[in-house]
Amino acid sequence: MELLPSLLSTLKSMDPGTMDQEYSHGAQILKNCCPRDLIPTEGCRVCDGADFKVVRSKSLLLKKEHDLTTEVGSLKENIKKNRYKDILPYDQTRVVLSLQTSGSHSDYINGSFIQGASGDCKYIASQGPLSSTVTDFWRMIWQHSVKVIVMACRETEMGKRKCECYWAAPHQSAAFGPFTVTTQLEKRYNEDIVVRTLTASYQQDAHSVIQFQYLSWPDHDVPYETAGVLDLLEQARRSRGADTSPVLIHCSAGCGRTGVICALDYIYDLLVTKQITKDFSILNIVLELRRQRPSAVQTKDQYRFIFTAVISMFERFLQTSGVQLYCSLPEVKIREKKTSTAAPSSISSRHPTISICHQVTVKTRLRRHWGGGEGDMEVEREEWCERERKCELE
Repeated sequence: MELLPSLLSTLKSMDPGTMDQEYSHGAQILKNCCPRDLIPTEGCRVCDGADFKVVRSKSLLLKKEHDLTTEVGSLKENIKKNRYKDILPYDQTRVVLSLQTSGSHSDYINGSFIQGASGDCKYIASQGPLSSTVTDFWRMIWQHSVKVIVMACRETEMGKRKCECYWAAPHQSAAFGPFTVTTQLEKRYNEDIVVRTLTASYQQDAHSVIQFQYLSWPDHDVPYETAGVLDLLEQARRSRGADTSPVLIHCSAGCGRTGVICALDYIYDLLVTKQITKDFSILNIVLELRRQRPSAVQTKDQYRFIFTAVISMFERFLQTSGVQLYCSLPEVKIREKKTSTAAPSSISSRHPTISICHQVTVKTRLRRHWGGGEGDMEVEREEWCERERKCELE
């Protein structure tokens, strides 16, 4: 059986002391090899805080080199349309609204086009709509024939409004300006993901949209595991199929969580289209996103999460090929237990290593159990257990 085209066997982090060094996280790229050649020999490390300083410093250089401006978003009439005053779309990549539903509507919305792996405008990265911009949000969806929406936040988080609800209750309709939106179906895919089938009507036409809402992603933080986010991407990609309209991705500001999702989907496209090469660089991908959307991938932890998610992504890719090339990586622990005080003794103890044909004991974070909280807040509980994993190489 023909092997999968492009494989990443290990991810390595840059030497923090060499700040201008290009990333080598994709150094071990193996193309069209036989299974026996695909035995990784190096450890897998997660990037650290020094790495993210490179992202920030190079982002500033990109903004200067490309003369990126935010003049339209700064106009007096548009300031109130921005959820956060420091997150404004670049004039060069902003979504320009052309659909006029009334004489008072402007062409501004806080959203940016982002190119996909093939060079086309595959994504729209947007802030979550305000109560005053929901109609503009639907103007954007209608104008660009958006069929898939990925929402990476809750409407309210930690008692603060993060996104206005732009859909109706199940089996009901709601009017947003000239648009009537009906929620045909709402179902819980799992504890992390809600899927809604929406139909928007405008004048005599109707347009269907599938929305995927991810519930377990804290603002300015990361999920506890990668599986839920990868499941989200798989569901969204399956629903999109061969459709070429842009995928609308948003959180609250449309930069942190939104940037992570764009980066992971971009990398998956590189994988399935055989575009991963020896100079594969997560750094360059994030910088390219930031050239198009300010602060895409906003925090160090979100940046680190991309690396751990890519490990899981490639592992899944290998498993679906039907060839057991090497042992499954244990879930990479994103956040250390707060109760832990023991200092790591060496680099090898801090970073997981791909192991071949041996029995290991892995600490695994179980699924979260949501308990009651006050108001809109929910309490997250964690459980840890130890289990043995035995794997064999055929």
